[in-house]
Amino acid sequence: MDFLEELIIMNNMIQLRKITTEMNLNEEETQLFIAKYNKENNRLFTPCKKYMVDEYKETLDKYNNKSD
Repeated sequence: MDFLEELIIMNNMIQLRKITTEMNLNEEETQLFIAKYNKENNRLFTPCKKYMVDEYKETLDKYNNKSD
């Protein structure tokens, strides 16, 4: 779990640096921006589709019915 947590923290820092580069901030502004947004409850994640068990079961049932 520590490995995953470290990856999330590193990814957050990379994303924050990327944002500051896109915003053309100088070094002082970059440090202030990172200090402001580098919080545990403010990690950046890429949203993805959540699969519900019912969706999976429904697809599996369709597959099994076709093979009969």
